[in-house]
Amino acid sequence: MPTSIRRRLAPLLLATATIVLAASACSSEPADDGGEQSSPSPSAEPTDEPTTDATDATDAAESGGVCATGDLSFTVTEKSQAGGYYLITASAEPGVTCTLEGRTVEAGFGSGVSGDVKPSEQAEGEPITMTGSIKAYAGVNPHSGPQEGGVQFEEIIVSAHEGDMDPVSLKLPGTAEVDQPIGTNWHTDAAKAVPFSS
Repeated sequence: MPTSIRRRLAPLLLATATIVLAASACSSEPADDGGEQSSPSPSAEPTDEPTTDATDATDAAESGGVCATGDLSFTVTEKSQAGGYYLITASAEPGVTCTLEGRTVEAGFGSGVSGDVKPSEQAEGEPITMTGSIKAYAGVNPHSGPQEGGVQFEEIIVSAHEGDMDPVSLKLPGTAEVDQPIGTNWHTDAAKAVPFSS
């Protein structure tokens, strides 16, 4: 090939080689970037569904909420200690886990304010997780007044907490003479649920 043609083709060949190299560099870079973009780490991928840990935490929070009256079953027995009182026992319904606040039992005799059970303890106790075979106890003395007499009742009304709109009515073992009734907090030990008058 004559030298003059070589001189004229050299810039063209150089330009062509530069274009080829640039094209090949461009075509390889997107492949790498594209591979990274199309295969992000699963942890970085946004999702609307909660993780297993978050779901478990939510379930635990829901199952450990404050007990409603319908979450519990109640029984009442008569005791002779401290001048006589009624021991109310609460247990969780099957499959229920909830928290019973360690406050004075929410109870009363009849619909009058005079029949509402007042606290016999000054401080609030620890909350109780109600589940399985766990039982909670509260004692109610129906007659803490100094005078003789009172109004007679055959049932006591109990709810899990103040403001619960679905209380239960429990048949007493015998007729109660009610005057200024007092009650204990909920306890896990029945021996602590004795309502002594102050």
